[in-house]
Amino acid sequence: MAMYTTPKLYTEPKYVDPAYNEAKYRAGIDTSYYTKAINDFNTQAEKQRQTQIGEAGKTRDSALKQAYIQRAQNQRQLNDNLTRSGIRGGATETSNLRLANQYGTAVSAANSDYSNSVNSINQAIDKNKADYASDMNSRAEEYRQNLSQARWQADREASLARWNSQRERLQANWQAQREDALNQYNAQNEYWNNFYLDYYSGASQKSLDDALKQAQKDLRNAKTAAERTRIQQRIRGIQNRRGVLANQK
Repeated sequence: MAMYTTPKLYTEPKYVDPAYNEAKYRAGIDTSYYTKAINDFNTQAEKQRQTQIGEAGKTRDSALKQAYIQRAQNQRQLNDNLTRSGIRGGATETSNLRLANQYGTAVSAANSDYSNSVNSINQAIDKNKADYASDMNSRAEEYRQNLSQARWQADREASLARWNSQRERLQANWQAQREDALNQYNAQNEYWNNFYLDYYSGASQKSLDDALKQAQKDLRNAKTAAERTRIQQRIRGIQNRRGVLANQK
């Protein structure tokens, strides 16, 4: 009779954690939203630049106009003063030079204010554009990093799920083999137990005594576990019949 032997345990599958490959997981990530945001902001900033520079130009033009008017008024007032004083021949060179200098100073101030305003406008808008682009680029990088990490984590979870599935399948196959082997063993045990019960069911006391001695001798000389198991089943069959006979006395 074959002895029950537990099937050889399956080899545990090796789990390999996917390595983080930055190029692989970052490939194809769409950050056009952030690029568009920068472009839209720049377009609006340039419109603001043109508007503000235009306003500065109007302010300069108004100042230049006012300077010209002021010079003309001063010139008329000078001529009127000379006439009232009875001076003929017009203003002196010194007076005209003073008026010209005043006008030149006003024109220079208007132009200088305009240049300073344009420089301030350009610096502010350029800084705003640079700051916004830096912020959007940082957000785009954070988005790429988060999404690539999420992709990697998804791969890790999928890999772990495949490993668990393979492991559970191997466990189930091993358990099925184990139960099948145990069922075969139990079936064989039941068969031989019933066989010896039936075989000795009509035996006499003397024949049972002889059979028991022989079985005990055979048990001592048995070489394998399977032989010992079979002989022990014989002995149980013999003992069962002896118990029946004893109850009949």
